[in-house]
Amino acid sequence: LPLNNCGVMALDFKGKEGIATSIGHSPISALIDPSAGSKNSIAESLTNLIWAPLKDGLASVSLSANWMWPCKNEGEDARLYKAVQAVSDFAIELGINVPTGKDSLSMKQKYKDGDVISPGTVVISAAGNCNDITKVIEPVLQKDAGSIYYINLSKDAFKLGGSSFSQTRNSIGNETPTITDSAYFKTVFNTVQSLIKDDKIVAGHDVASGGLITTLLELCFADTTLGANLDLTALGETDTIKVLFSENAGIVLQAKDDSIESVFESNAIDAVKLGTVSNEAVLTIKNNGMEMGLNVETLRDTWFKTSYLLDNQQTANGLAKDRFENYKVQPLQYTFPTSTQLTLPSRALNTGESRPKAAILREKGSNSEREMANAMYLAGFEVKDVHMTDLISGRENLEDIQFLGAVGGFSNSDVLGSAKGWAGAIKYNEKANTVIKNFFARPDTLSVGICNGCQLFMELDLINPEHETHGKMTYNDSHKHESNFTSVEIQKNNSVMLSSLEGSKLGVWISHGEGKFSLPLSEDNYDIVAKYGYEGYPANPNGSDFNTAMLCDKTGRHLVTMPHIERSIFPWNWAHYPEDRNDEVSPWVTAFINAKEWIINQK
Repeated sequence: LPLNNCGVMALDFKGKEGIATSIGHSPISALIDPSAGSKNSIAESLTNLIWAPLKDGLASVSLSANWMWPCKNEGEDARLYKAVQAVSDFAIELGINVPTGKDSLSMKQKYKDGDVISPGTVVISAAGNCNDITKVIEPVLQKDAGSIYYINLSKDAFKLGGSSFSQTRNSIGNETPTITDSAYFKTVFNTVQSLIKDDKIVAGHDVASGGLITTLLELCFADTTLGANLDLTALGETDTIKVLFSENAGIVLQAKDDSIESVFESNAIDAVKLGTVSNEAVLTIKNNGMEMGLNVETLRDTWFKTSYLLDNQQTANGLAKDRFENYKVQPLQYTFPTSTQLTLPSRALNTGESRPKAAILREKGSNSEREMANAMYLAGFEVKDVHMTDLISGRENLEDIQFLGAVGGFSNSDVLGSAKGWAGAIKYNEKANTVIKNFFARPDTLSVGICNGCQLFMELDLINPEHETHGKMTYNDSHKHESNFTSVEIQKNNSVMLSSLEGSKLGVWISHGEGKFSLPLSEDNYDIVAKYGYEGYPANPNGSDFNTAMLCDKTGRHLVTMPHIERSIFPWNWAHYPEDRNDEVSPWVTAFINAKEWIINQK
């Protein structure tokens, strides 16, 4: 399940440097107190960001403040002044800057029967230099680690004003929590950062929307046999509704072991031990004399239902219901080709040896060319960038190229349909058409078409040229763009790139609107290289015939794949990678190394 509120992007393909980003907002608490709303928005962005190790801790962070406010309405200008003042003061006290933002200060709509004004809101975007993208903490409790702790960063009493709980009761409330001690907030942030860098924290999640109960449940949702036994009595609040549903800024973390307690004590941080993880999908909560057991599986469905109701308005063919029924029965389970550590072969990195030549083919609107070029380069290719204008103008004939990769993206903005315009630029241009035909006619060439490139090669009938009736790529059954991390199972196949991975089941990214393989003949007429890990939606995101994810031609030299194997090259690329593996690269690199080895062996 996608539960993490922190996004991390790598800066390059080689190192561990990256940028961590997050968002925070608190519009309902701002209705009660605009100053509290501003401080809670900053606090939420930072408690979301805290789980990525930042180079200089809190000092690494910059904020962007986006204001939406109904100015020039009674009292609103004064409320906005208080809100802006609170952002300024709190940021200065934390030692971080707000160098940019955006203002939308006319948030009022007039109707015949009255006016509607937006609640004054500031959305805070936080960003910082994450200097180890491999150490980001995830919101999933670990069964073989230490205790669970709660830290109240607000240092305020538990108050229900401005909470989701109040909203469910058609109320806003009169009292809302805020941040009462900026210095304490800063100390907690930097201490937790140090503990993450020292590998002392194994799981963590912020407390914000929905309160502590939502945080605790979400920490259990990403597994089917995961729960916790917790005692909240030490938090000092006898009103269990308040302690569970108030949205005081805070965090819940799981320690690797109890040595973490001395660090908290030496920094005067009040980290309350709540309990331990269990192997049963039940969240047991005690508070003074109250005790209850919550069924994680049932509440996971309750939590997912709001997403389902929205999804149902957007997704065709009743597939929103399929997603709701299947999301917890399509786990990411992998079969790796080897139990040994996966590394790049040294000669793939040896710049002294002669590298066979590969080319990236792209069109206006293409993307992922850098990812594919990097995968080819890591495998040992010399990579050339080729744009369609190079083929059309005659500047490039591909005669020295042995491996051609057509990349993903949205060529010509998909105005005519996915890759239709790109294919037309080849079909109806004599020079480009001749170059592509000559390339595919040579017996010493390989190709891979990924996503938009897959659609291109299928549109040009390059995979099964012997068929009278050709397979096509068509709209996903959901009739919308699908972006997801799923799995594929490599079938018995003759693909040069993937035959060595036969039997493997691997995680991979997909992102497409027209990814359905529409194959008019029986399955035995096609060389299906890979199928999605499960036939049902959303694991199969498009409804492809025969559950097809990848195809190759009869020779095995030309591969088309809707999944983005080039975006799944490193373990940190994967949304979920096995904790017990220490791989330098993912198995998908093997596909590109196989291509290089085949070409070298032709000489």
